[in-house]
Amino acid sequence: MARIPMYRMIEEDLLGQIERGDLPRSSQLPSENALAEQYGVSRMTVRQALDRLEAARLVVRQQGSGSFVAGTPGLVRRIGRLRSFSEELANDDVVVTSRVLVQRTETPPPEVAERLGTDGRQATRLRRVRLVDGVPAALQDAWVPAAVAPGLEHVDLGDGSLYGVLRGRFGVEFGWAEQLVRASLLDADTAAALGVAPGGPALETERLTHAVGNEPIEFVRSWTRAQFPLVMQLQTN
Repeated sequence: MARIPMYRMIEEDLLGQIERGDLPRSSQLPSENALAEQYGVSRMTVRQALDRLEAARLVVRQQGSGSFVAGTPGLVRRIGRLRSFSEELANDDVVVTSRVLVQRTETPPPEVAERLGTDGRQATRLRRVRLVDGVPAALQDAWVPAAVAPGLEHVDLGDGSLYGVLRGRFGVEFGWAEQLVRASLLDADTAAALGVAPGGPALETERLTHAVGNEPIEFVRSWTRAQFPLVMQLQTN
């Protein structure tokens, strides 16, 4: 198993302190020298961790003054592990809610059935607008095989996490997912659902999620407004 680089361990540790409030908004971080001594690494390693936190708009660096926790942490989604939309958001202070547009069990279209391997069997479709502090952020169109979560169409998912419901209520054990991300422009229907003008930029994603035994359990397409970018952790091996 590949060893996690120290700069990433420092980044995750500082991020945890920010999310828990141990490092409050606008507070000053220890100096690079102090952090290097604390973690037993070089200043260059500390600088790499701070560079990533700054890129995520969670830390502000002021020349001659040091590094500070952002007064209003950036709303970015951190991916690298299999998480729900709300779990991806780096800022615990925001409130994620949903507006359900479609929630019913039906026969999925051929392209969705092929991805899920349902072969004509039914699936529950969940089409929701995800709102962050009341602002429409993303439109998600998810399909879950009915055999995976029977009765899902009757579960209140207005403000809840679909992944949380699948885990807690239906005993789904998540394994892995393959996700495609591309730039796109909002069409008229998607823009109307998000309450913005058509033609604006968006991040369009497709994700096929598998259970521990490799059974496909969810296929989702989503369109996220450009104000909510993704932060990804990439490894060399």
